[in-house]
Amino acid sequence: MTPKQFATLALAAVATLTLALATYSASKPWSQSKAGGKMFANLNQDSAAKVQVIEFSQGKSKLTLEKSGDRWLMKEKNGFPASVDKVRTLLVNAMSAELAEAKTNRESIHKVLELENPADENANSNLLRLLDANGSVLAEIVVGKSRAEAFGAGKGGTYVRRPNETQTWLTNRELTAGTKLANWARERLFEAQLEKFKLVTVEIQGDPSYDIKREPEGKTFILANIPAGQKQKFANAADDLVETLTNFNLDETRKIDSAAPKGTPYGTVRAEIDPGLKVYFKVRKDGETFWMSLDASGTGDSLKTAADLMGLAQGWEFKVPPAQIQRIFKKQSELLESLAPEPTEAEQPVKEPEKK
Repeated sequence: MTPKQFATLALAAVATLTLALATYSASKPWSQSKAGGKMFANLNQDSAAKVQVIEFSQGKSKLTLEKSGDRWLMKEKNGFPASVDKVRTLLVNAMSAELAEAKTNRESIHKVLELENPADENANSNLLRLLDANGSVLAEIVVGKSRAEAFGAGKGGTYVRRPNETQTWLTNRELTAGTKLANWARERLFEAQLEKFKLVTVEIQGDPSYDIKREPEGKTFILANIPAGQKQKFANAADDLVETLTNFNLDETRKIDSAAPKGTPYGTVRAEIDPGLKVYFKVRKDGETFWMSLDASGTGDSLKTAADLMGLAQGWEFKVPPAQIQRIFKKQSELLESLAPEPTEAEQPVKEPEKK
């Protein structure tokens, strides 16, 4: 082996050992003797109540949550409301988090814990900042990857470091950080149990509408008013369509321009859902993207459900994946096929005479 080859192998071995030590350090059990105190020493109930703005930044992405009365609104998402529960959990965990265990202080291996410079274009880390109404920073921390059950069953932790410091820590609380709408909006825009659907009417722009109804037994769905000479092509075709309607995730949203809505009408779905809930899904196609708006009404026990849904959805459109649109908006002709013609008398099989 030449000296050059030996040096190359030695450097590779050192790099591998460094990475292994960092990984081992990250996975070691919590040691109380290495505790570093509270993550935010100056954050208590009084000062936490002063938090009016929460900022997240990751590379070129940024998301700002601004307090408005009892709600938190996402500035970069046109003021779409964030989940109050998610924001409350973040603030409670941030206020109570402790620097449970010191980890690496080597900047070169921060990436292992996803604690690299959050301003880097491809960073996995997030810079979290809590500000008051005047824009003064009350607390800030770089948030890295989480570690499930770091402190026992159901007790996770998060890797963090203070900005402008190289020392990293494992906290004893899980801290959520992210710049996507899905990180802070409620998980589902709409959700209902399949067996609660009673009647679904589908209409694709330029095609006649058709109905899907729940069978009396309540276990499956069938096409209603099938034209003479035709039958449902696949036994579970109606089931698949209705099942796709049972939930829509919140991935992206935009405000509706009531004067000049973007895109062209694509189709509508009207669903009657027990007990007394009616939901109207209206879809527009803008380029290659599908956007859906919702309208809801209810009676009896469903009155509050409809009001809550409209409180979130009114005035907004929501991005729906093309695959989900394709499963919902099927033409009636795609779901039907012609019945096999009855054999004529001449085509009837000839019975052989019985043998005596």
